[in-house]
Amino acid sequence: MATVKAVILKHQEKEDKTWNVKIRITHDRKVAYMPTPHYVEKRFINLKTFELKVNNNPVYDAVMVDVLRIRAEISRLGSLVGNFTAKGLCKHMEDMLMGNSTKEIYFFDFARSYFQEMIDSGRTIGKSHLSRINKFQSFAGKSVELFTDITSSLLDKYEAYLRKEEFSIVSIIDYIAVINNVFQAAKSRYNDEDTGIIKIPNNPFSKYKYPKKPISRKKALSSEQIMAIANYETKLKAVQVARDAFIISFLLCGMNSVDLYYAVENDGRVDYERRKTKGRRADNAFISIEIEPELIPYIKRYKDDERLFSFYRKHATYQYFNCSLNDNLKVIGKDLKIEGLTFYAARHSWATIARNDCGISMDDVAMALNHKSGHDVTDAYIKKDWSRIDEANRKVIDIVFHPEKKDEEKAGE
Repeated sequence: MATVKAVILKHQEKEDKTWNVKIRITHDRKVAYMPTPHYVEKRFINLKTFELKVNNNPVYDAVMVDVLRIRAEISRLGSLVGNFTAKGLCKHMEDMLMGNSTKEIYFFDFARSYFQEMIDSGRTIGKSHLSRINKFQSFAGKSVELFTDITSSLLDKYEAYLRKEEFSIVSIIDYIAVINNVFQAAKSRYNDEDTGIIKIPNNPFSKYKYPKKPISRKKALSSEQIMAIANYETKLKAVQVARDAFIISFLLCGMNSVDLYYAVENDGRVDYERRKTKGRRADNAFISIEIEPELIPYIKRYKDDERLFSFYRKHATYQYFNCSLNDNLKVIGKDLKIEGLTFYAARHSWATIARNDCGISMDDVAMALNHKSGHDVTDAYIKKDWSRIDEANRKVIDIVFHPEKKDEEKAGE
């Protein structure tokens, strides 16, 4: 445990024959000193021990107030003191005495500011993170103000609360992971391990164990199911849009709904930066896909002067567009007996058919899905060959929309 004492360093006499009173903190056999605003003359010093005189000494009384406050802070930190170096603990105490400690870094204030920065920079995922943080605050109430108020025990209780609210395991993991996200961002901003400055010393996630994620049911559809969706008939306009958007996504290598919402044409191709990952990749997650003939009728159906499709004119944001798609795909899934049909199934199905039915390499499947290759250095030297995506997409479209071609090829063998 750290110890605290007011001291005078004899060799640091000033020109005016005074000494600065310092507060010495000893921690892990290391010593660090905090200067105080107090200076004393010899008459306030015990010359035998060269320590502050205790009796009739107003400087001693003033310094001891700070010493007691520091000792109280050490007690409050408890085992978390072990996360500090002696110098770091000194800096923490200086901030605490000046009113600029972890007590000024409020968890929810920081979380909202951090996620708002995400939103302002174009990372709209910050909106969903904010929603999850609000859920945590409604659970925690006034019990959480500072980062140090969040413990592994509290996370266990929050998990139990979410289970009682009938959240899925995947959702529980997502909701608690957002709390961890805030912790890591705050530590990165306020802690400096190199200099021992630790304003956020605790880490409740060192003990908390996330629930095990269940093995997810595969969402890939068969070629027959995809064609059944393409041929599904309905008079409901919203269901028609969901049906068509699903097939459009499939015809564009499983394009995400947000990218479909903003898509534009460039000389017979769809060029875009995948919005989900462009901020985290050097290439801005750029991809180019050729417009195949099967896509033309859909482009004509949703013709627009500004974007490739007019979806954005009926839905104010891509989030509303995505929600509408998934809500109406449930109608189609129910009628076609496709359990749990979602828009993401178009992407998953394209990838599965490309790999399993067309024999396309994993690298080419990943490229078509606009995933990071894992070969960052090599990628810097190699120009992207979009024809690989075009060839893969053509094979997938043929096997789903023109199975007779495969039969003809077999007959000719």
